[in-house]
Amino acid sequence: MKRRLVLLAASIFFAAAAFAQNDSLTFANAKWNEKEIDKGIILKEFHFTGDSKIFDSNQYISIVEIDSKKAKGRFALASDPGKITTTSKFAKDSGAVVAMNGTFYNMREPYNCVCYFKKNGVEEFSNTEKMAQRDNGAIAISKKGKVAIYAADPVVPGNIASDQTWPSKLEEPSAMSSGPILISDGKDARLDENSFNRNRHPRSAIGTKGKKVFLVTVDGRNAENAQGVSLWEFTKIMRWIGAEDALNMDGGGSTTLYVEGENGNGIVNHPSDNKKFDREGQRRIVNALLFIK
Repeated sequence: MKRRLVLLAASIFFAAAAFAQNDSLTFANAKWNEKEIDKGIILKEFHFTGDSKIFDSNQYISIVEIDSKKAKGRFALASDPGKITTTSKFAKDSGAVVAMNGTFYNMREPYNCVCYFKKNGVEEFSNTEKMAQRDNGAIAISKKGKVAIYAADPVVPGNIASDQTWPSKLEEPSAMSSGPILISDGKDARLDENSFNRNRHPRSAIGTKGKKVFLVTVDGRNAENAQGVSLWEFTKIMRWIGAEDALNMDGGGSTTLYVEGENGNGIVNHPSDNKKFDREGQRRIVNALLFIK
């Protein structure tokens, strides 16, 4: 009986390993729809469906890859305290080439951010709410508009900071905390076993590798076209694209990726707030990450 259990466990392990290897090969061999938006800025999209499913599910993934050494521009944060608006409006109002939704927020008045947020040296919201792992990382933007990703606990990425004021100590003039941190210095971060991390949702993340910055969205909440991913699956995606540091941002109906001039309204993914697989379902949010020429 014991031998049978050992053999069963081994077969399950090897089957899971085979699935994981097939997923990575499918991802690597995908014929991405690729377009140069501007010098140093590449848009990539692919619909993993039919024989090209990953994680045994339909997925639609959009990636904007920005080579900050080649691209002429800077990263910035957008917000309008006390108000909510769409990612595309934040982008258009700022003249941004690329934009992605920001961090977690209160969907009711006073529509405040619920994670640390500082823009151009002005602190708009300090950490006062217990967001657990959803607040254990941050992006920070330097005076020159360069972006960096930080883990609250760089020694054990994935840990929750005991000092909730940790992002305020970042030296950069603009910073926004979020989470969970997915990858830190090339190592997968620890993820708690909970429904937010485990269940499949639309997701947004930022990743970096050297001078390259990746803005990534995975659509979801549409079983026929895009089922969304868990954070373990999202970590794999970020690793497959080459990120050495990666941070999960607000997801769900907030997940939106904008590229100037694309699809009429600039939206390249399929925001889910209208429960349709189109590009019209943007949710109004309180902040966004921008790349401005």
